[in-house]
Amino acid sequence: MANLFQPVSYRKGAVWAVGSTAAWKICSFINGILIALYFGAHTQTDIYFYLIMICGMGVNFLQHINAAVFIPEAICAQKQSPLSAMRLLNAVLVFYVLLGALCIVTGALYPQYLAGAVSRFSQAQLNQNLHMVSWVCVLFAFQMWASFLCNILEMRKLFGSAWLMPANALLPLILLLGGAQKWGIMCMVYGFLAANVLQTGVFLYLLKTKCAWQFTLGMEGFHARLKKNLLTSQALELISLVNTWIPAYLISGLGSGLVSALNYAKQLSDSPTEILTWRVCAVNKIELSEDSAQKNEQALNVHFLRTNRLLLFMLTPLAVFSCFYALDIIRLFFERGNFTPQAARNAAAFLQPLLIMMLLFIPITMQSNLFSAERKLKEAFPYLLVSNLIFTGAVIWGVKQWGAFAYPYVQVVCCLIGFGINKFLFNKHFPHIQYGRAMLDMARLAALNVLALLPAAVCTCLCGCKTPFFTLLSGGIVFLSALYGLTKYSGDWQIFINAARQSRLPAPFK
Repeated sequence: MANLFQPVSYRKGAVWAVGSTAAWKICSFINGILIALYFGAHTQTDIYFYLIMICGMGVNFLQHINAAVFIPEAICAQKQSPLSAMRLLNAVLVFYVLLGALCIVTGALYPQYLAGAVSRFSQAQLNQNLHMVSWVCVLFAFQMWASFLCNILEMRKLFGSAWLMPANALLPLILLLGGAQKWGIMCMVYGFLAANVLQTGVFLYLLKTKCAWQFTLGMEGFHARLKKNLLTSQALELISLVNTWIPAYLISGLGSGLVSALNYAKQLSDSPTEILTWRVCAVNKIELSEDSAQKNEQALNVHFLRTNRLLLFMLTPLAVFSCFYALDIIRLFFERGNFTPQAARNAAAFLQPLLIMMLLFIPITMQSNLFSAERKLKEAFPYLLVSNLIFTGAVIWGVKQWGAFAYPYVQVVCCLIGFGINKFLFNKHFPHIQYGRAMLDMARLAALNVLALLPAAVCTCLCGCKTPFFTLLSGGIVFLSALYGLTKYSGDWQIFINAARQSRLPAPFK
């Protein structure tokens, strides 16, 4: 523990990031099971999940801008002038402090107008939960501050800061167990807020003591290229934010329990993305940024392909297997207490396409990392803009035409179209990156996993077991056995082992 808050290698940083995120998601998953048990899926849980979702969208929007613009720029500036990098990031921090203060004041004075503007819940439903709206605004401010401070610490290779992440689920879990009858679902909001206040204070302390941070301001880091990249990133991330918000907004007016069902499904589908994809890619992004700064194109291609392949190999089996057994998984974890069979069917209907998206997020995140590392956001803008606008129109039409469950399927189709568009971008601006090979890796692994699923599916149909646990256990054994045999025969297993030995991924993945 003595070295927890010291600069460490990428390998150790990755294992700490993944370990802390896994601990956080385990606690979050327990929270989800208890919320389903205590509160089920109805209007109040819809409003709670919707507000937390909106918070997450806002924080992710700012995180992506930080990772795409400010952190890569600060890494480059730090090589020439550490003080200049500090002043750049301090100016951004001041902006976030002012933005958070504005959000808190607005939430305190006008909660009904704020919630009504971003959702389709009735005014009567919102009036019963104004207290929740106000406190979620405070939560958003602290989440924004803690997130940015954590980005700075990770830039300085203090990856141990990630070990405070489980507090985001542990403190809400403690309050849920002790205060569910007194505060209802509000105990979750109080727990989230306590965790982020704690992290903000600790991160500021670490900056001052471990990084010798100087909280001075200066604008010399805001040169012309940064401003162009910032405007490009803001435009793209704003479109992405709108595209994330629109489906949730439309679904919030379609019926009681649908937003809750979507969130229960997302808890399952998002966990692997947050534990592995985002955390490993966050470390890999710094690695790619350094390769780009050193103009080492060969290393850039190797690190891009290797991380992409390793993540695909680990998560494709989970996506394929869980997609087929989605209803059994939902029933196993959530169908008890106030969580009804209809809510389970709704959650499973969302879960299946969301699992496909879980897999697609790997190349999406890796390609985004490359745009940021090479600082080609301006050049990528036309391609990414077209992809996002296609999704905007498609999801509005799809949800209105086919209902809430169309949303994730539209997302899958638009992502596949986006990969085709990105092919032109890579050919023009990243000829040293083997884009086709990365896509071929994904297609080959998906095909192998689907073939391995066939005997498991036949076994499940013939067995006719009604208990979710035994259905998943028997199907999982057959699936993994068939998959191991196929990957050994095809050589993909040995490719994975060799790549893992050469990578900077942490030892647990080797």
